[in-house]
Amino acid sequence: MKPLALVACLLVSITVAHAQEPKEQHKAPVTEIRQSAVAFLEGLSPELRKQAMFTLDDKERRAWSNLPATSFKREGVSFKEMSPEQKSLAHQLLQSTLSSQGYLKTTGIMHLDEILKSLAEKRRPNNTPMFGHDLYWIGIFGDPAKDKSWGWQLDGHHLALNITVVGDEVSVRPAFMGSDPARLPEGTYSGWNVQGAEDEKGKRLFASLDDKQRSKAVIDKVAPRDVITGPTRGDQLKTPTGLPASDLNAGQRRLLMSLIDEYVHNYEHNIAHIQLDRILKSGLDKIHFAWAGTGEGKPYYYRIHGPTVIIEFDNHFPPGRSSGPVNHIHTVFREPGNDYGEDLLKKHLLESPHHQNQP
Repeated sequence: MKPLALVACLLVSITVAHAQEPKEQHKAPVTEIRQSAVAFLEGLSPELRKQAMFTLDDKERRAWSNLPATSFKREGVSFKEMSPEQKSLAHQLLQSTLSSQGYLKTTGIMHLDEILKSLAEKRRPNNTPMFGHDLYWIGIFGDPAKDKSWGWQLDGHHLALNITVVGDEVSVRPAFMGSDPARLPEGTYSGWNVQGAEDEKGKRLFASLDDKQRSKAVIDKVAPRDVITGPTRGDQLKTPTGLPASDLNAGQRRLLMSLIDEYVHNYEHNIAHIQLDRILKSGLDKIHFAWAGTGEGKPYYYRIHGPTVIIEFDNHFPPGRSSGPVNHIHTVFREPGNDYGEDLLKKHLLESPHHQNQP
């Protein structure tokens, strides 16, 4: 066989072999998450451990808010009550589930709250603290040492993570992340922008649309004051509206996927790919991109909505203001039908022999 023919034959063989390779199977790191949760609980005093633990069906599991601590009462164990060693175990729990990107965003939001605390103390030094790193709570739902189905929650101002473990699967939605100010305008951390990628990628996708596409994408000239599916409002959006992904060209689809990736990849690598598979399995063309707010320098909003995903982003005026810089971000990441692992829990009940044998 001639050398060129041999090379061509080898290339074909390699290509065929590669095509026949099994698709990478992503498995959520449930063992690592479980071990981190158990270590966190074991590191608490008996009093704090009792305070941290709830049953999986406790109402507290769905009781989270983006409001400051003085406006919404949290339960669980706050960072204020933890020793340095216990705080370290709490951070290990966060790192077991989040990617480095997601962990830095999460702790960045918590640190941003510390800056808000400093500003509030200068204005009103004698008031009850409403911001700060100490005012974030962790709750464990179910017993990670014994139960196949359990979860954990981090809840505080502008931050709510809801994690549910069911067997060897993990649900990470709903999640709320916000920042105020979105971009720090002055001081030591001037220019710091925790959620800059969510902002810029959304604007880039909208800017890529032509007039015909925008006529479908724009659902309102004025942005809503907040995300629609915020706390206690997970069922507010039923039908996707806006511009279907089927109307996007190849470049715009890449921009849309990059924007979705920004939210998905806040989680550990395998969890992120499992989430992405769930989103895409229902069909990219069924996902819609919507935009609201078209005035220059005015608040703006976007939404990505499909059968298995709702992403909302809102950049508005700071609380109590109706003018000035648009510099206050709220985001939410949800999964219709599987928030709090609802779909996974139903599947577990149907397939578990223990539950099937119950009268």
